Amino acid sequence: DSIDKHRVEVFYQPIYSTVSKTFESAEALMRIRGEDGKLVMPGEFIEVAEKRGSILPLGAEVFDRVCQFIEEYDMEELGLHYIEVNLSAVQCGYKNLANDLIHTMREHHVNPHYINLEITESASMGNEKIFLDNMYALKKYGVSFSLDDFGTGQSNLNYIVAMPVDVVKFDRGMTLSYFENAKAKYVMNAAMTMIKGLNLEIVSEGIENEEQLEIMEALGIQYIQGYYFSKPLPRDKFIEFIVEAIEEKVKNKETTLYF
Repeated sequence: DSIDKHRVEVFYQPIYSTVSKTFESAEALMRIRGEDGKLVMPGEFIEVAEKRGSILPLGAEVFDRVCQFIEEYDMEELGLHYIEVNLSAVQCGYKNLANDLIHTMREHHVNPHYINLEITESASMGNEKIFLDNMYALKKYGVSFSLDDFGTGQSNLNYIVAMPVDVVKFDRGMTLSYFENAKAKYVMNAAMTMIKGLNLEIVSEGIENEEQLEIMEALGIQYIQGYYFSKPLPRDKFIEFIVEAIEEKVKNKETTLYF
């Protein structure tokens, strides 16, 4: 009903690079606009959609919207390297997933390097062969992958080894526990050493204040995502945010050169 009545919306949360000191990517997040005008969050409908078989058309709708976004805007001009799109476990077990996503990218003339697909440990629980076949087909086409919610599963280390992922994302819970728990700090430090040793990039989610940002930056975390910079934004607001960030960086650079 939400698809038919065009009530599926895509919000974008900017992701900050601690190296370039600017926003280099964003995560696309699905929302449904209720008939009362209020937003329905994924936690309220994803599980229902998976059980009732509507997650595939919902996922296809979101991916199509992201491809439209990339087709419409100059990613290089915005300084964006890619947009992250979440895949549910059901999508990953769908035999024609890779073919469908590649068809959509071609339809919108999208360079696959602008697409990063987020998967979770549960993604291969249905049919691991289909899941990996999809991953390798998309990887061959030029798409990159992120392992999302690192720290919430039981065998994440094995998944990093087995899956052709490029980015590992520390979930909000793991990131925040770093500041509150000595054991968690030790585990996260060890995980970071391992992940960097595999030449994978790291995103820390859930950063909410400047102190947390500075600590993550000092640890060598390459990317930061969280409310400290911005909550997920509707497309037009997101574009305004990115443009303002670019203008601010240029202004600061010109001021520095002047003095």
